[in-house]
This record gives sequence, structure tokens and C-alpha cells, in this order.
Amino acid sequence: MRAKVKANYHHGDLRRALMDVSIDILKKHEVETLNLRKLAVLAGVSPGAPYHHFADRAELVAAIANEGFELLEGSMRKATATCANEASARLEALGQAYVHFAISHPGYFRVMFRRETHNNATTAMRGAGQRTFQLLCDAITACQQAGSAPAGDPQPLILHAWAAVHGLSTLLVDGDLKGISIPTQQLASVMTNLMRRMLIALAESPPGDSTSGDSTPLHR
Repeated sequence: MRAKVKANYHHGDLRRALMDVSIDILKKHEVETLNLRKLAVLAGVSPGAPYHHFADRAELVAAIANEGFELLEGSMRKATATCANEASARLEALGQAYVHFAISHPGYFRVMFRRETHNNATTAMRGAGQRTFQLLCDAITACQQAGSAPAGDPQPLILHAWAAVHGLSTLLVDGDLKGISIPTQQLASVMTNLMRRMLIALAESPPGDSTSGDSTPLHR
């Protein structure tokens, strides 16, 4: 694990410095590389100093994830501010904001959805994550009410939309897209626009069509 301490890491706020060093490391490395004692060396403090702020790595990671969800929520709300009156445009904007956040903040994104992170989640982190997820739920429901998504149980539609943007985000951050010729900077808009048009097409399907959103149960 190698990382240079930035000049703006102020030891007057060691908690912030430790988080910033960790986020820099997580841009290129997995969470397992984080070690509080090694972080102390990178931050230029005594080996025991980080433990005044974080009991262990899990607590540090949870703090980073909580901040990540707050930043993601802010990005998604900002993205939809100019299209509040059109449900499908709002859904598309949310999806693009999600992908752009992931590729702009890989240090946060890599820890936000880990099982270990959520097993150690604080009340604040759970609340931040739920607020972000609720934006998607509300957008799907609004699309259904506007007729730009099929009626019925919204959960399969929510899962589909989330899986699409989260899957693309994960591929862009950690995966290999060499077989895809679409320019990377266009992938978010291509995928979210396709999702938007698919939902509209499903909403316009004749009642009882096997492709409609409420014809196939979520669970068997």
C-alpha cells in the first residue's frame, strides 16, 4: 500500500486526514489494503493516534461509506433539479448521476455497497443509503403514474433500473470494457436512455402482454 500524504492533510483534523488518505488508496486498491497503523505512518502521526477516531478498519470504512452516500444523494438531487416535471427524464438523470458519481469517486464507491460495510453500518449510514435508494423508488413510481413505465408492482422495475446503473458503474470502476466500442464518456447516457425507452415501450404494451411489468411475479 503506497500513498503520498497531500499537503492539505491537516493534523488538526486527524479524522478527516485518515479518511482522505484512505479514499486516495481506495481509488486503486481494495479495502483489505487499509490498515490503521499504516495509515498513521502515511498521515505522519503516532501508530496509536488513529484509534482515537476509529476503533478499527470497519468503523473507518463505514464512515467513508456514510459520506459517500451523502455525496451521492446530493449529486442525484442536483441532477434532477432541472427536470422535476418530467418523470422519465428525472429517472434518466438519476441514473446518469449515479454512474458519474461512481467513476468520479471510486474511493467511495468501492466501499459503499460491500456486505461487510453494511454489516457494520451506523444508523447515519443506513439512513443516507435509504434516502438515496428512495430517490430511485420515487422516480419509478412517478414514471408509473405518468404512464412512462408499466403499471403494477414497482419492485421489478426498481431492481432492473438499479441493476443497470450499478452494474455499469461497477464495470467502469473495476471491470473490463475492452469489448465495447461505445466511448466510455457516452456509456451512462446510452444506457440510461435505453432504460427510459424500454420502460416507455413496456408501458405502451397491450394489457396482458407477456412483456408488461406486472405479468411476471418477482418471486416464485
